[in-house]
Amino acid sequence: MELPQRIDNHVTETASYKIFSRNIPNSWIIRDVTERDYGIDCYIEIVNKKNQVTGELISIQLKGINDLTWTKKETYNFSDVKISTTNYWRNFPTPVMLCIVDVTNELVYFEPVKSAIRKSFIKYAEQKTFSYKIQKSNELKLDNLYPFLAAYFQEKNIMIAEINTTTFISMYGEYNSFFDENYGRDEFMGIEISRILFLKHIYNNLEFLCQYYEIKWKLEPLSHYFRESQKIFGKDYYLYEYHNDVIIDKLKKVMIPILLAIREQISEVEKEYYISTNLPLFNIAINIRDNGQFPFEL
Repeated sequence: MELPQRIDNHVTETASYKIFSRNIPNSWIIRDVTERDYGIDCYIEIVNKKNQVTGELISIQLKGINDLTWTKKETYNFSDVKISTTNYWRNFPTPVMLCIVDVTNELVYFEPVKSAIRKSFIKYAEQKTFSYKIQKSNELKLDNLYPFLAAYFQEKNIMIAEINTTTFISMYGEYNSFFDENYGRDEFMGIEISRILFLKHIYNNLEFLCQYYEIKWKLEPLSHYFRESQKIFGKDYYLYEYHNDVIIDKLKKVMIPILLAIREQISEVEKEYYISTNLPLFNIAINIRDNGQFPFEL
């Protein structure tokens, strides 16, 4: 008696889905796609350590590979993707992770799509074919989710990071001038609102970039310094010069690390993207010196 047979591709797809499911926490929610497949197999919603549903969604494209073979540089070139699909992923409102599943060894490797495009932007701009270089180091592990979550955060905020990076570079001189002009004053004096607002702007810009570039951030929330300042000096002002100096001291320490991280991102990691889309910013980045100085005035 003849019966229908499952084709190998369908078996591999099912296996890859099961393997992927085992490599994420049981608390995370997998949301299946019910409409036609345009390049998204499922969504996962992150649930935090307090078992709270966060609303943080990641779009997943799964590709199961039998006997996955790595190059000497421990990469795998995945080229079986239409350029129309890559364009779709790039425009997608939630971050898209391409997940390659080694079916034989039951391992999962991920590549954030927008970051991959920016690293090979010249090839992408041709709009013909596009390949994804999967790094063996980008393994999705249940006992170490940090690399995957960090990649998600960076992918989610990639355009916001570009805006914050441009702001930081264009305001770098003004930030340092503000630090110099507003440091070491009479510690008992209150600070006017306009100076607090600019300090808050600097604080927010630097905090975001430290998180994005994984630079240690040692400052408390600004509200903490406001409370401490008012506790000591009174509630006539939000902030007094003493705590303004405390904040500036800490902000100054991350200025050069941020600048050097930006230099590497623009002139090395995303070189093709910035040459193609923002050549003036690229030319500034490649001229940043190790001591945080520019060879010219911005």
